[in-house]
Amino acid sequence: MLDENQLNRLIEKYLSGNITAEEEALLDEWFEQWHTPAPEATGTYDRVFLREKIFSAVDARIKTSGRVIPIKRNRIIKWGMVASVVTAIVAGAGWWYKSGTQPRKQISRLMELHTNNGQLLKVVLTDSSVVWLNANSQLQYPERFTDNRTVYLQGEAYFDIHQDPLHPFIIESRGFRTKVLGTAFSIRSYAATGTYRVTVASGKVAVFKSTDSSHIAYLTADQELRISGPEGTPQIRQVHAQIAAAWKDGSLSFEKDPLAEVVLSLQNRYGVSFLINSSRLKNIEISGRFDHKESLDDILKILSKVYSLHFKKQANGTFLIS
Repeated sequence: MLDENQLNRLIEKYLSGNITAEEEALLDEWFEQWHTPAPEATGTYDRVFLREKIFSAVDARIKTSGRVIPIKRNRIIKWGMVASVVTAIVAGAGWWYKSGTQPRKQISRLMELHTNNGQLLKVVLTDSSVVWLNANSQLQYPERFTDNRTVYLQGEAYFDIHQDPLHPFIIESRGFRTKVLGTAFSIRSYAATGTYRVTVASGKVAVFKSTDSSHIAYLTADQELRISGPEGTPQIRQVHAQIAAAWKDGSLSFEKDPLAEVVLSLQNRYGVSFLINSSRLKNIEISGRFDHKESLDDILKILSKVYSLHFKKQANGTFLIS
């Protein structure tokens, strides 16, 4: 746990742009203690909100003359009173958080979108955020955003979030909570594979468990998080995020994706079923890109040739993969 002097020193270094990666991680851990256990109960006033509150207050309150320096987040502050001001703000923020005086969440009717096989939908939310919903997916979202920007996803969607530092955007999906301010990213969370996947195109997102709000990972541009089931081990890798989200433009793109996820994408696109004959085959890594003009037969022929897979159509229409 950071004491007051350590906290002041780290915030000074953060504001001046001289903080190391290790020191910034310590500061992030301290902010994490203010994470709201459940947005449904207490609103969306969490670590990110408090960080923005501190920065805004520093900019507003520090008026004394001194050395002017550029800092992260493209702001200019006057140096000299940062430590004392931040101490007061942090103390006030802690009292404000614990006192239970947060504004109560206003209730707004939930809207619901569904997609079928081969269907893609685009929706612009009332905060100007844009969501592309992939096939066989469901999105629930408030008819009108108030003090709470929480939506609920089953399946896959790409989000381009309108920035609002005071109200982080939250996606709840199959036991995980993904939180952002303003960024572009995709979430894939189909029950059929049991895998939760977050791929960031720009900005930064944080992922937590919904049950206990424990932190799982922070992700930045071209990073992808995969978790197999609520108790799975998080895996983070570098990807080409825009390629991974090619589905929203009608293409199918795979970058070392397990065969089990690839065939799910084919099922969603073409409305057919697949049965993988062995558990070993399910984890074969597939890479490739197919545009919207290519037929299912064309794709299966390419996969057969490149990965030595055999697709046999059964009497009931299911393709058996061996």
